[in-house]
Amino acid sequence: MKNGRKIEDVCDFVVKPIIEALEEAERGKKISPWTKQWRDDGTANTLTGILARNGVSRRPYNGINWLILNMFPEYNSSDWFTLNQLKKLTGMDRPIPDGEFENAMSIVFWKMIDHRTERDSKGRPKKFPLAKTYLVWNRDQIPALPEPKPDVIPPDFDPKTEIDKYLTNLDLRGGVNLGGNRACYIPSQDAICLPLNSAFFNEHQREGTKAHEGIHATGAKHRLNRKMAKGWFDDEAYAYEELVAELGAAMTCAYLGMPLTELQHTSYIASWLKHLKDDPSFIMSAAAHANKAFNYLIGEHASLQSESKESLAYAA
Repeated sequence: MKNGRKIEDVCDFVVKPIIEALEEAERGKKISPWTKQWRDDGTANTLTGILARNGVSRRPYNGINWLILNMFPEYNSSDWFTLNQLKKLTGMDRPIPDGEFENAMSIVFWKMIDHRTERDSKGRPKKFPLAKTYLVWNRDQIPALPEPKPDVIPPDFDPKTEIDKYLTNLDLRGGVNLGGNRACYIPSQDAICLPLNSAFFNEHQREGTKAHEGIHATGAKHRLNRKMAKGWFDDEAYAYEELVAELGAAMTCAYLGMPLTELQHTSYIASWLKHLKDDPSFIMSAAAHANKAFNYLIGEHASLQSESKESLAYAA
């Protein structure tokens, strides 16, 4: 059995519904195409089914895999497994029930490989990204799996204060400035401007906006030094940066268990659509940059796991 599907097929699978959703947004529907609705599980501090993760390591999936597993499947569980993992966990040679095998999702794994002939300036082999796809199944599809251990939530966890901590930890030279009627990150001052809390329609919109501007701030030269593709005009670069911020904010809010269902900047939809239609890998690059920014914002930039690094090959 092949590990998964062709990279091109996976990319098309992701891009087609995003294009359709963005075209709806262009017609006035502001629902974000990269987030989905979920249900409150009755606990005090978190929601279920938000951040797709490896069911064994419990590490969240990154980049394009975050999009694939958070956008489309309609399962309650966040846990996903490969066939080998399912065999080990269940002790069965055929752990996947009839009718579910073909309902697998394909994810992409990136690994940096040494080039056989090309060398860098120090004589070391140049590296290039190699992509492979794998099939994964959700916990809800596999009745033979043992019951999962419950997640442990810190008693003082409050998602609404976590984003404020993230912004504080960015150590912005110009700080976070409240008041006025716009939300933005100002690179020249390394400062974030936000309206007063009372100006937002609801707390989720408020925290999503904070996350969005925080993602912008991670791109500063003294942080991630996020650079756009060569040859892009300024408006294209801005549109790409806004897409990175949209995705990064969605990742951040999902990580904290907060709904983020509206697009922050609909004025860039036409540019996103053009790039997506011209080059489906455009979304993979943006998702990789967004994931890198998300990790930086939540404070994990100093200790990214190898899985995260390899998934960021598109952002290198």
